[in-house]
Formats: sequence, C-alpha cells, structure tokens
Amino acid sequence: MKTSVKRLSAALVLFFGLPVLFLGGYLKIYDAPASAFIPHLLMVSILVACITGLRIALHATPLNKKLILIINTTVVSSTTALLIIYYGLVLVGLQSWGRIVSTGIIDAYLSQSNELIKALGYSPWAIWSALGFIFALHWAATFKYLANYDWTSPFCRTISSATAGISGLTLILIAAVSIWELPHRNWGSAGEPISLSLFPERGETALQTHSINNLRASKIDDAEEAVRIAYQPAKTDRLSNVVIFVVDALRADHLSLFGYHRSTSPNLDDLEKSGRLRFKASAVSVCNESSCGIRAIASSRYVDKQANNPMSLQEILQRHGYGVNFILSGDHTNFYGLRDFYRPADSYIDSTAQTLRYANDDRIITDHLVNWPAYDGRPAMFQFHLMSSHQLGKRLEGVTEFGESENYSKLGLQNSNSKLKQKAINFYDRGVLQSDFIIGQALETLKTRGYLDNALVVITGDHGETLGEHDYYGHSRFVWESGLRVPFVLLAFGKANVDSIPAKTLVSQVDIAPTLLHELGIPIPLTWEGHPVQNADGPKIVYFQQAHAIGLTDARTDGKIYKHWSDIKRGEIFTFELLSDPEENHNLTNTVPESLRQEWQRLLLSRSASLRQ
Repeated sequence: MKTSVKRLSAALVLFFGLPVLFLGGYLKIYDAPASAFIPHLLMVSILVACITGLRIALHATPLNKKLILIINTTVVSSTTALLIIYYGLVLVGLQSWGRIVSTGIIDAYLSQSNELIKALGYSPWAIWSALGFIFALHWAATFKYLANYDWTSPFCRTISSATAGISGLTLILIAAVSIWELPHRNWGSAGEPISLSLFPERGETALQTHSINNLRASKIDDAEEAVRIAYQPAKTDRLSNVVIFVVDALRADHLSLFGYHRSTSPNLDDLEKSGRLRFKASAVSVCNESSCGIRAIASSRYVDKQANNPMSLQEILQRHGYGVNFILSGDHTNFYGLRDFYRPADSYIDSTAQTLRYANDDRIITDHLVNWPAYDGRPAMFQFHLMSSHQLGKRLEGVTEFGESENYSKLGLQNSNSKLKQKAINFYDRGVLQSDFIIGQALETLKTRGYLDNALVVITGDHGETLGEHDYYGHSRFVWESGLRVPFVLLAFGKANVDSIPAKTLVSQVDIAPTLLHELGIPIPLTWEGHPVQNADGPKIVYFQQAHAIGLTDARTDGKIYKHWSDIKRGEIFTFELLSDPEENHNLTNTVPESLRQEWQRLLLSRSASLRQ
C-alpha cells in the first residue's frame, strides 16, 4: 500500500503539472482572472476520476496483465495528448482573436484539418506523420513509465476483484454526475477555459477581448428596444439594391485603388475609371478583430455601445421591404454569436452549409450565386464575407503571385526579419488580389441577374492587418494604423443615385450604415453613432479599442490628424500626428498641450466600459 501511495502521489504531480503550467501562462500572459485556477483543477479532477475509475475497474476483469497495461497506456497517453492539443488550441484562440476557442469551432476546423494545414502552407502528410511519430514516442514513454511505476497494479493486489470493480465504477459514476452538472455550474463566468469552450456564451468580461457586463448590456438593449418600437419606416422612392462586401483583414493601403504600388485591385480600378465610384476613404475600424468590426458595420456602434440586440442595417432594410441575404465565406455559425447577429435574414449561408470546400474558400460565395434567382422587383440586400486576404484564407491557383511568399502565421506574433516580412507582404497581397477577383465575379453574376440595374455597392473590411509594422504580424492585439485602416468604397450602378459627398479627412467604420440609409432616404436610428459621409459637418473625432488599448483619432486641428491612445495594461500613453508621421514612430504625448491631453483622456474614460481590465 505504501508503494501505491508514493506512486499515486508522483502520478498526480505529473498529471496536474500540465494544467498548472497552462494556468500559469493563462493567467499571467493572457490576463485571465485568478478565479479560473481552482475551477479548472476541479475540471481536470473530473477527468482524472474517470480515468482512474476505468483503470481500477480493468483489474476486476479477467484480462491478462500485459493487455491491461496496454489499455492503461493507451488511455493515459491519449488523454494527456488530447489535453496538450486542447491547451494548444486555447492558446491559439487567445493569441489569434483574444477568445477561448469553442467546441463548435474546434469541430468545424477539425473536419477540415487538411485544408487548414494547406492554408497555413504546410503539407498535411508531413504534419500528420510528425504528429503520429510524436504520439508513438509519447505512448512508448507512457508504457515504460506504467510498466515500472504504475500505482494501480500494487493497489489492486491489496483488494479483492469485486472491491476493485465497485471502486472503479463508483469513480466513473462520480465523474459522470459531475459532467452532467456542468451546465448548471457557473465556472465559465470564473474564466475556466473548458467551460468557456463548452458554453462560450458565458464568457466573463476579462476573457472576451471586448465585452461589457450584463447590467450595462441590458440597459443598452432596453434603450435600443424603445427606439425600435418608436421607429417608423419611411415612404421613399430611392430603394436601390444594397450589396456589401466585407473582406476579412483588408487594409486600405494595400489596394491599388488607394494608390498602392502593386496592382492588387484591378477590378475596382476599372470601376473607378468607368465612373461608378462615388466615394472612397481609408476608414478607421472600431477594433482590430472580426466580431466587433462586423457589428460596427451593421449597427453603427463603437465597441462600448455594442450589446446583444442592436437595430441593424439588415433589420431596418427588411422593415422597408427588402429581402436580406447573407452569403459568407468562413464559419460564422460557430464564431461567438455572429450567426444570431446576422438575423433577421431571408437567407443565410456560410461555410457550414456545405461540405465540398474548405471553410475559408471564397468560391463558396460564387458557388451559391451561380444558381441565384433573377431580380424580381423586390429590393434586395446582399452581404458577402470574403476570407481571401485573411491568413487562414485559401489561396487559389491561377491568382498572380508577387514573388516568393509565406503565410505569416509561421512568423508568430513578433518577428524582425526583413526578408520574412517581404514574403509575408507578398502572401497578403496575393490574397488582396484574389479578393478583388472574387468581388468582380460576384458583381458580374449579380449584373446578369438584374440586381445591378439599380444598386449601391460597398466594399470594406472588418479590420486591418499588421504586416511587420513595429515587427508585429496579424490582428486582434494591436492598434497600429495597419490594423485599423480599412477601405470604405461606395459604388453606384444603374439608376442608383448618390448625393454629392464632400471631401473627408476622417471617416469611421460606423459611418457605413448611416451613409447607405441616407442615400436610400431611410431614417437613421437615433441610437446609431455614425454619420452619413454626405454631411459636410461630420464628426472630427472617432474612436477605437482593442483589448487593453483604447484610443481616438482627432482631426479638429487644421493640418494635423492626432491619434491618441492608452495601453491600460502597461500604463503607457501614445500620441502620433499621422500626416507627418504615418508610420507612428514618434510619440508626441509629452509635447502636445496638456489641456488637449486631458480632454482626450476624459473622452476615452467615457468609452472604457468594454475594456479588458
């Protein structure tokens, strides 16, 4: 018995060492609340109880010792391997978009793992072979360890087979009951990662990149409901069709339409030459990730005013008789509440509606448009989401390359290698060109179906993408201009009319929906924060947030555009003058007037409700 206790203690230390190591990084690096520590160890304890019960129960069976050892080895090695994989996926989710990866997303991408591996620039055969080899080594090491230090064998020799069977089944039953009770526990609100994977809607403020507490969200939704009830549709003769392309991670400054030195948007360039372009601007996104960016486009809200049930562009258009259609590349169904946000809709299609293509293959869009019915006279709204320029988007054969390229997912969050930077830019630019190609195909199909005889078309991005600026890559963690500047392109086709638009020095993502409603002669909800770009007296200050960073861009000073932001986590403040310093190299915080800094801080404090603390 003494030997069993010592071996059991050693086994528990080894097994719980991995969760404790993970929790250390989870709390320190990703600022998870300390309240997650105990619930996660309890969650792991449920797993340990189940495994232990199975291993003890095996000794009550007539199986020989060698076979029991092989089964135990397989159970233990598989469990630890799955735990390692899960922790890896959690860290990838936190690193990539600041959120715990949900079981829905895991399942969606697991079924398309080969295509995902290819999109990252690796060989599936090589990856699976390497993983198989690593698991074989892990299994062999576990086998050797259990053969020499397993505690269950000496323990079960001290008790009868019946006692072993009853003990094992009791532990399994305890684990089963604990699992059954998980939906009723509130561990997700404490930040426990497995609970957040199983029940992502229970995320607490500290674990969502952007979030507000339930009380504040309820107040916002109540105010929105009052506006919704009072809102009256208008009688207007300007109900043009509306087509919106949201291109994931699309930077304005990497489009040739905006002066980029490479021809990355030839279709859009041709549309400008043909006279269909009515407005283009490099707009400031409200954040640097998809969820809040998509919500801002449709509901004209900065991050701190986003809640559960906003009045959206699609809702207002539907109330004016529009048919609303979403055709989206990517898995929006499992991505943290977006599927619900797209409601109401007459039709909704994303990658989960098909199995023939990789989830982030934009041909999903053109596949569905091929069989789309012709225009029947009812005004229609289409919103498309493209993944071509995203680092996980599928690059298609036949799209022009701009030199040697490499998916910058391989470079990690930070890398100062200038040669790798150029490869990353080449990879990204190819995706931008591919987006332009897909947009061209979609517009041509809509034209043949009659939808462009009278249509307003918007091309924009949900957020930008950092490509080596300040040695960083990707999105969801930065507020550099590279991650915040997205195109706002407005095109008019056929009978669609666009009022004269004055020159603009500052435009926000929240201005897109109000601009469209203004053109259609439809009232703009009182709770929307954006302004139509047609108005000459638009706001001179716009806001942005990302994780611990909150800031504003101020164009009130003649000849200057100030960008001011605070990093709450590090206690740092940054100020840049974007016209003279577009690369944001010179922090001017200590040189701008104190009164201006104090005003900026007061404005940001009023917007800080959704910050990660």
